[in-house]
Amino acid sequence: MIVKRGESEDLKRCLDSLDGIVSEIVAVVDPTPVKGDLTDELLSLHNAKEILLPWPSDYSAARNESLKHVTGDWILVIDTDEYVKSFDFDERAYTADALRLVRENEYTEEDNALMNVERLTRFFKAGPFMYEGRVHEQVVRKDGAPFVTEDVPIILGHTGYTDREQMLVKSKAYRDLLYRMISEEGDDPYTYFQIGRTYYVERDYEKAASAFEKAIESGADTKDEYVESLLETYGYCLLELKENGKALSLLGFDEYADSADYNFLCGLILMNNASFDEAIARFEKAAGCRKYSVAGTNSYAAWYNCGVICEVLGDQKRAAGYYKKSGEYPKALAGLKRVT
Repeated sequence: MIVKRGESEDLKRCLDSLDGIVSEIVAVVDPTPVKGDLTDELLSLHNAKEILLPWPSDYSAARNESLKHVTGDWILVIDTDEYVKSFDFDERAYTADALRLVRENEYTEEDNALMNVERLTRFFKAGPFMYEGRVHEQVVRKDGAPFVTEDVPIILGHTGYTDREQMLVKSKAYRDLLYRMISEEGDDPYTYFQIGRTYYVERDYEKAASAFEKAIESGADTKDEYVESLLETYGYCLLELKENGKALSLLGFDEYADSADYNFLCGLILMNNASFDEAIARFEKAAGCRKYSVAGTNSYAAWYNCGVICEVLGDQKRAAGYYKKSGEYPKALAGLKRVT
């Protein structure tokens, strides 16, 4: 762990969730005191190794310092605003040295509680790996060799996106570090992707789209895991900017045909370009996908959009059928009242 002082409530939840799961806790902590902070007491209560390190403005440097003090065979990397929801691991079931767990991100949008899901390489064997990148750091092998990952049924909860004001502060701080990486290391598609995400969080869609375009121009490869998220977030930017025709260029990425999120975006793009039959086909395809990140893209939200299209086209009976498939989704219930 790397721990920021002043977040004692989150830290307690995180540490409590590790009880009975891990054999040791290694926490890198900035020694700068914060009034009322209970970090030292909480870490002591859980017998953690507390490593004092003045904040180096480099997340990888802090992560790598923590890795030096690990004595176990496997490392679970967790942040203060995360906690273990489910832990299932049998070493005999895996051949890979690095495993991707699930993180469920809780956030709010227009006062609605929402969740998206992502896979992160946060569980790996001690020894071969280290981190790179000042911010949004990534796991790499120390010898520079490529490596294969496998998915593991470990689930982390994450509440770092629930406070919008705090999220905006973090977003701007991250962006400063990301631009510093560009100035030091040159153009990099992943770094531009992360810059675009900070602008997207701030709803500056024009600057976000520009950063995503730079990521694409500087060599983003669909073989890299983050590129699906890059293309999808870029698509949402274009829709927000009313550049519906330009968004059509994002259709046809067959590598993401099994992704509910990608098919859902394609449905929105087609709907905004008045290709209604094709849009419904895409939303139906999204609803049939098992792979998803944003809750609802493979279920109620997809069916709801089908209902909206049918309602607008005057087919109230078909609209009602789709709204019913959306279950208890409030917008669908309101739509059902309108057409029945």
